[in-house]
Formats: sequence, C-alpha cells, structure tokens
Amino acid sequence: MSEEIKHNSANKKGKRGGTKRNFGMICFAYICAFTSLQAVTSLQSSINTDKDVGLNSIAIAYGASLVTCLLFTTSLGYIFGYKWAIVGGQFGIMVYVASNMYPKQWLMYSTAVICGSLRACMSMAQNSYVAVLANDESENDDPEIKTRKYFGIFLAAYQSAQIWGNLISYVVLRSTPKNTNTNFTQCGANYLTSEHQMQDGKEDDSQGLLRKSLNHTLSTLKTAINPNHLLLIPLGFWSISAQTFFMGAFSSSFITCTIGVQYVGLIMTIYGITATMSAIIVAYTVKFKYSRLICFLISALLSYTIFIVMLVWKPTVSQTYVLFILPFLSSISDGITEPFITGLI
Repeated sequence: MSEEIKHNSANKKGKRGGTKRNFGMICFAYICAFTSLQAVTSLQSSINTDKDVGLNSIAIAYGASLVTCLLFTTSLGYIFGYKWAIVGGQFGIMVYVASNMYPKQWLMYSTAVICGSLRACMSMAQNSYVAVLANDESENDDPEIKTRKYFGIFLAAYQSAQIWGNLISYVVLRSTPKNTNTNFTQCGANYLTSEHQMQDGKEDDSQGLLRKSLNHTLSTLKTAINPNHLLLIPLGFWSISAQTFFMGAFSSSFITCTIGVQYVGLIMTIYGITATMSAIIVAYTVKFKYSRLICFLISALLSYTIFIVMLVWKPTVSQTYVLFILPFLSSISDGITEPFITGLI
C-alpha cells in the first residue's frame, strides 16, 4: 500500500514538473515572438510617418485580429491545430517586422492583415494552452486562483518582451542626431501630425466547418451579453486602448516631438519593466480577498490621473523626467488589470 502511495506521489510530482516545463516553453516562445514586434510597434508613429503608414498599419493589424477572433479562430484552430497556430502567428509577426525595411502602404497594410489575423490565432492557442496547464489535476490549489496565477506569470513574460525589444531599439537609435525641434507648443496634447511630418488538425467538410465557426461566433456573442460578462468588454477595450495609445500617440506626440526618437526605446523599456513586475505581483496576490476590486480601483485612479496630466501638461526638455513617470504609472495600471481580465475570460 505504501509503495502504491509513493508511486502515485512520484507520478504526480513528475506530471507537475512537466506542466511547469511546458508552461515555461510557452512563455519563452511568446517572448521570442513579441520582442521584435514590440520594438517595431513602439516606433511606428515616429519613424514611418509618411502618410501615417505606421499608425495605420497598427490599426489594420488590430482590426484584422478583431475580425479573425470573432469569425475564424475556431475554424483555423480546428484545421491546423494549436501547435501550428502558434507557428503561424510567429510567421505573421516575422513578415510584418520585415516589411518595415520597405515601409510602403501596399506592403505594410497587407502584412499587417497577415500579422493581425495569424496573431489572433496564436493568442487563442496560447491562452488555451495556459488555461489547460493551469487546471492540471496534479496541483490541488483552487482552480480560479491557479488560473489567475498562471495568466499573471504568462502576461509578465509577454510584457517582458517590451523590455528586450525597446532596449534593442534604443541601442540601435541612440546615435541618432538629437531633436532640433524648439517649438514645444505643438507637442503633447496639441501635437499635429501633419506639421511634424514636414520635419494537430482534424478533417471536416467545408460546410460543417463553416457551420461550426458560425455557431462559435454566435456563442461568443451570447456570452458577451451575459450579465456576468458585460463589464469584461469595456474593461478589455479600456486596457487595450491604453496600450495602443502609448505605443502610438504617446511615443510620437510626447517623446519624439520633445526629446527625439532615440529615446522612445529607453522610455518604453521602463514601461515593460514595470508592467512585468506588476503582473508578477498580481500573480501571487490573487488569493487575497478583495484583491480584484482593489487592483481595478488603483488602475482606474492611475489611468485617469495620467490622462488628465497629459491633457494639461506642456512637454519641455527641462521636464524630461515626466516622460519617464507617465509610462511608469500607466504600466502599473496595465500590469495589474490584464491578468484579471484574461483570467476572467
């Protein structure tokens, strides 16, 4: 009897070790894929300013992700499987990053569609893997707490990609000549873009697959209007909007306009470090009572404070430190809410 207990205990320990190893590999794959993408995304509004091709390509990529999430992730995941969905997402990111070497509208926009669509499939696969690993039976913790913990660690790995990507961009661009702009009245909330520019798969028939995809889309929409999920939509929109704003408008209107494009990578590295640390802290505080409410209140307070400061503050070189403080506070808001939102979904 005792030998059987020891054998079961050893099996459980080995299974737990395999779960953590698989989880670590998923996190590492995400870091490798998004390091280059985060670096390029942070610079789009500052370097690819001709006809706003940079910002427009980001908007197109997010739009493609939205449409793909609603209509095609189920069918694509069913055809290719989660493993190849991750590979496809990495390929889409690679194609989009490479297109920045020749930033023309036709190329950037087409690769943005590819990147956004495949990235949506990749996120679906990654989140599914993390959810399955979090609910592994080899651990006896509360399932909800485990899910939030795993997603907190996973999102910390995702945020850390901003650190490496932006550090690389800073090292590459730090020799760029310093900004010669002296008209700081047009920076910040008064920034005008036009003025600045002058300076494992299964087989199925197509009809059945289309029917399944449509059913899953309708199921998603029904879930979205569930009273328990109604707040998830604005919360998710709020979180992603803040990230997109800092990747686009803030980097060009505040950083590049005031002190130059060479500092975008350095300042956004601060964002990545703080967001990573915040996500790690949240991963180990989810077990405390009212932790979710407290985190959302802190995040809301920080976000509204940041937006008010950005609206009334006039950026100047003598107050460069503020350009570091604002992303620092925003990353705390992002880092403490995203694990909860993703875990709740």
